[in-house]
Amino acid sequence: MSPDIFQQLSLSEIEQYTLELERAADNHARWLNQINRTLICRLPADSNDIAEMPHHLCHFGRWYHQGVDNSVIESLESFQRIGPVHERMHLAARELLLKAARQEDIRPADYDALIEHSDTLRQYLIALRHELNRNRELMSRLMGKVFENADEGVIITAPDATIISVNKAFTQVTGYRADEVIGQTPKVLRSGRQEENFYRHMWDQLLTHGQWQGEIWNRNKAGEEYLEWLSIAAVRDEQGELSHYVAVFSDITLEKENENRLHKLAHYDQLTGLPNRILFNERLAYALTQAARNRSRVAVMFLDLDGFKPINDTLGHAAGDQLLQEVAQRLKQGLRASDTVARFGGDEFTIVLPEVDERHSISLIAQKISDTISTPYQLGEHQVSVTTSIGVGLYPEDASTVPDLIHHADHAMYQAKRQGKNRYCYYDEVM
Repeated sequence: MSPDIFQQLSLSEIEQYTLELERAADNHARWLNQINRTLICRLPADSNDIAEMPHHLCHFGRWYHQGVDNSVIESLESFQRIGPVHERMHLAARELLLKAARQEDIRPADYDALIEHSDTLRQYLIALRHELNRNRELMSRLMGKVFENADEGVIITAPDATIISVNKAFTQVTGYRADEVIGQTPKVLRSGRQEENFYRHMWDQLLTHGQWQGEIWNRNKAGEEYLEWLSIAAVRDEQGELSHYVAVFSDITLEKENENRLHKLAHYDQLTGLPNRILFNERLAYALTQAARNRSRVAVMFLDLDGFKPINDTLGHAAGDQLLQEVAQRLKQGLRASDTVARFGGDEFTIVLPEVDERHSISLIAQKISDTISTPYQLGEHQVSVTTSIGVGLYPEDASTVPDLIHHADHAMYQAKRQGKNRYCYYDEVM
């Protein structure tokens, strides 16, 4: 990094670097999301978050307590008041995580304290940024520290996109040293996943609006692809002429994987991989909305396996789980891509059939499902058979809401069981 890079930058560019302080608030928002995820999903806490002095171990804490070597900024009231609230925020989080680890109840007041400290910290960081912005000379000395200590990778380019500077985080994420990329363009990082239209749109936004941000797949020096959140800003001098581009990025690959994993945990059954009750209700609600618009019919089927309990009790839960998995596979294979099959709980399954016309077609599907389920299963050394009782509720004939349709299909299913099992029954037949 050029030692006089900040003396070369205009005041507007220095202001761009002051956003690092606001990004610290954003980092803590992401950190707060991680704390929430840990508490909700009962995940193991990060060791730094439950250490004796957690406020010294985060990126901002290291910068605040060790990276600021300037007596002027340290004397600012707006700087000094950040430390105590930052410490209280981390200690509040630490107490919540330790309570969760001990399986103790967490009071709303304890969690509210964490949120209050986090909000206060963000306000203080923004106030400090405004104060620092009034002193350009102070910023020139300070932002070099922020640039080098930032969690996010930073790239500074000339107007022709030639790289003139990168920070340490850039090297940590990409594997490229500064001397390996200075003089090149960011094309060195391209993964090939995005088409040329993607980059044309990016440059159109930069040239028209002076900024762009979004997700992008890049490739590191080792050839591994990673997903990053990238923000690019065009920087202009006092005459309004383009002088640099500043790009700030962070590797969000793990964050995205965790987000997808949490979505799957929340919406899919872990044993069978089918949608769970929550996602089923969402899909049914969408199907009803579309049916109301298109004046079409929706069928809801409620299935309960006949004879599952004796198999589960005799052969064990492992065999019972295998049987449920194979039933799930057969149900998926026998339906259209637009249909939804879900595990409702235990040995109960539900199906949404959108845009079905004749009742005869629904009956054929129900019979096909019955035949498919009743084909014997091989569970290790044992061959077993189960059947299914199916209840059918129809929109708009039987009900127009999600709870009512499910309830009516469930009611019809119990009637099918009372009639001898291994059959299907419509709700209007029950009534």
